[in-house]
Amino acid sequence: MDLAKLVHGLPKTRLSFWEDSYRRTFEASVLRSHRDGGRLYLVLDETLFHPKMGGQPADTGVIRSEGFRLRVRKVMYVSGVVVHFGRIEQGAEPSPGERVSGSIDWDMRYKVMRRHTAGHLLDYCLSETLGRPVYTVESWLGDPCYTAYKGAAPNETVLSKVQETADRLIREGRRVWIESLRWSELVSRYPEAPNLFRLPKGLPSYRVVVIDGCNAVPCSGTHVKDLSEIGRLNLGAVEESKGFFKLYYDVYP
Repeated sequence: MDLAKLVHGLPKTRLSFWEDSYRRTFEASVLRSHRDGGRLYLVLDETLFHPKMGGQPADTGVIRSEGFRLRVRKVMYVSGVVVHFGRIEQGAEPSPGERVSGSIDWDMRYKVMRRHTAGHLLDYCLSETLGRPVYTVESWLGDPCYTAYKGAAPNETVLSKVQETADRLIREGRRVWIESLRWSELVSRYPEAPNLFRLPKGLPSYRVVVIDGCNAVPCSGTHVKDLSEIGRLNLGAVEESKGFFKLYYDVYP
């Protein structure tokens, strides 16, 4: 399926998950669809489904209307437009302008929110332990969950200190919030925010996730409101490659 052709001429999708990551249901209007047998590509004017991007896996869930039900398996982001893809479980494809309702699979979304916030916390704990900034190469918040960093892999002593610091901050709890900043505001307020050099220049605003007293990270993902929601954070294996290493981790109740 040519997704660029599917979304051509459509307005950008309203990303409701940026407004409230804790919402589970929403209503929207159909803009365009394409049926391929029992599968459907569906574009709405707004969505709570987070697409696969920024190391965060796509939300799954259901989109429905009277007599229609779509099980959403993939969500993609193309030129500012979100495309929902899945299998039709009931009825025919909805028409443009038709109102539908959607619900995300909350348990997985909330786990990803906790994992994502834990990843930012690990950035801070590694930086504090090593005494220098750390730079991420990539991350994945699905299974298995990891963050990759530039440089040589830390030893067991460093990892033990990172775990200890993270555990303490989670026990204490720290507020997590979102700021929308112009470029000049971002670099003046948070000059040590990781990976500023990787951000595209000239955007009207930049979304920044701030952990009180820890760090501020430009990020498009979903997060919890307090570190205490992370629960138990467990560091896993370290996988070293040329010039970088992957640190695996996960969160538990």
